[in-house]
Amino acid sequence: MLLDLDKNNPGLVFWKHVRAVGLPVDIMVPPHLEAMMEEFTSQGIMAHTMVTDVQTLIDEEALGVQGEISPMMDWTSYHSHAAIQTYLDEVAAAHPAVATVFSYGTSTEGRDLKCVRLNQGGTRKPLIFLDSGIHAREWITNPVSLWALKELVEGGSTNYLNTFNFVICPAINPDGYEYSRITDRMWRKTRSVVTGSTCRGADPNRNFPFDWGTGGSSTNPCTDTYMGPRAASEPEVSALVDLLGTLQGDMVSYVSLHSYSQLILISYGSNRGRVPDHDRHMTVGAATANAIRGHFGMTFTPGNIVDLLYVASGGSGDHAKGSFNVDLAYTFELRDTGTNGFILPPAQIRPSCEEWMSGFHVILDNVRTTLPSL
Repeated sequence: MLLDLDKNNPGLVFWKHVRAVGLPVDIMVPPHLEAMMEEFTSQGIMAHTMVTDVQTLIDEEALGVQGEISPMMDWTSYHSHAAIQTYLDEVAAAHPAVATVFSYGTSTEGRDLKCVRLNQGGTRKPLIFLDSGIHAREWITNPVSLWALKELVEGGSTNYLNTFNFVICPAINPDGYEYSRITDRMWRKTRSVVTGSTCRGADPNRNFPFDWGTGGSSTNPCTDTYMGPRAASEPEVSALVDLLGTLQGDMVSYVSLHSYSQLILISYGSNRGRVPDHDRHMTVGAATANAIRGHFGMTFTPGNIVDLLYVASGGSGDHAKGSFNVDLAYTFELRDTGTNGFILPPAQIRPSCEEWMSGFHVILDNVRTTLPSL
């Protein structure tokens, strides 16, 4: 019943999609469909209201939204894509011996796709890749990745530059992000034009080539999980796939940031099953969760994507693990567990950054113990 509701009622926005039997889903219901949902729940499905008025959350969040400038960034508000780009340039200017900004492509609407490369000493070292902002509405992911950048160049994490190089790409889906900021706060996808449809965009995290289209994605352009007409059809994904290909041989860990649910997800998200080194991922994931919990008491749960959520093929983490066999690959679902969902209050930005960085240290420490010879 829920699967049919998700598939055939595009007016309903599933914040958490249908998973295993007995697990909850989170659905945003517009006023004109409330009567339909009441009839649906009268058939014996338990339901309760988590957020009475989503617009109220959006209005409160807007009080913490900043515009087009970066005062070397702050972690008390959400910033525009232009401000994020400015911050990358500011970091590179302040730390020219370590940080370099580079463009790896262009979005559908012509925005530069930029990352920062961290390389202390200009030497070849094992590389850690961090992405965020794949899904437009998951705003908390951007400041968390930028916090990691700050900590690595001038905070308490600079020692990791002795061992690793880093590539941090904080805004994978800039068109979708700006559309989410300006027009539709719940927008998830890219903004590409879909031939033969009035609906726009594809889900970039169902568009990566590895195991593309093998389950958990949609062929309907009007759904949030539309996988695109072909693998890497989205310029944002195609450019990232090409970039990752140039890093093959150096890349030892891939971390992707999403929200929400407080999960530490392990590949594969397709029907392929668990990765061969699942047990190691679970051990490191449990230690990561313990480190996160030690800050503010937030509970994160490690586990396979399908076990904890649902089949979801074509994701960036699966692509990194399946195509390049990186040592550790994780997809994080950050705060919270549904009270605010995607609309995480600005007051929770800095705590989210601090707790996640403690967990990231655990991953880096564990990768360091199994480094390959380059």
